[in-house]
Amino acid sequence: MLKTINLRRLPLYILLLVILAVAVYLASRLPTADWFDTFDPAARGVFSGLSPYHRVGYVYPVWGVVPLLPIVLFPPDLAHGLMYVVCALLLFYLMWHLKVGLVAAVAFFLSPTALGALMVNNIDPIVISGMLFPPAWGLFLLVLKPQIGFGVVVYLLGETWRKQGFWSVVRTFAPVSIAWMISAALFPVWIERMARNPQIIWNRSLFPYLIPLGVFLLWLAFRHKNPYFALASSLFFAPYHSLYSYIAFQIGLMHPDVEKYIRRDILQVGLTIFFWAVTLFFRL
Repeated sequence: MLKTINLRRLPLYILLLVILAVAVYLASRLPTADWFDTFDPAARGVFSGLSPYHRVGYVYPVWGVVPLLPIVLFPPDLAHGLMYVVCALLLFYLMWHLKVGLVAAVAFFLSPTALGALMVNNIDPIVISGMLFPPAWGLFLLVLKPQIGFGVVVYLLGETWRKQGFWSVVRTFAPVSIAWMISAALFPVWIERMARNPQIIWNRSLFPYLIPLGVFLLWLAFRHKNPYFALASSLFFAPYHSLYSYIAFQIGLMHPDVEKYIRRDILQVGLTIFFWAVTLFFRL
């Protein structure tokens, strides 16, 4: 019976593979801002025995290249297309995981933030996918970009201590803390690069003016015991982030708990209109 079912699904699996291959090929024709300058050479260099930091633009923890290694097994153009598809699928999966309605999902993918995040081929969707893992492992992804993961780190620290005590905090945070210290010792250039001034031309942070909004969202996270509100808070504590990083804010406000205050479809449509208005008015 099982073999019969699997055979019946075989044409569907083949069709999905064909669709995936076509999507990767078409995406490989699209332009990109960050992939070829930063992430592809950083990850590809590992297979040649090079440090990820042999590229000046790579400023993330060393394990940030690990999710990229399977992608760069393909030729550069196809790897570029595959990165597009992987990031898009991660965002789709987050929508499904959060049980987001069609209107809210479409509004999100039409926003300049989501389109920008995909077009630049940066790792923001991979970072946000850390929300899908147990905290001890999800932190490895969330800390790749502190401007995205900061609120979640604060929330996990507070909630873990409150519920399970000090030693549970140690067990949760020890793996990523140890990895952080080892990486800093082995690759001091990483710390040097993080300490440099960011590229002001790409900075879209309103720090410190929106810290109160970040505090409010973090308060909602603790009130509802919901890390997604903490995710939404992170950018407002960050002195530097790009426009497309606001997808973390949008995804953080897609959790069903948001419905206690406002319908998610109305909120996401409103955010999309707002971000497009800001983008066009300020020519971002």
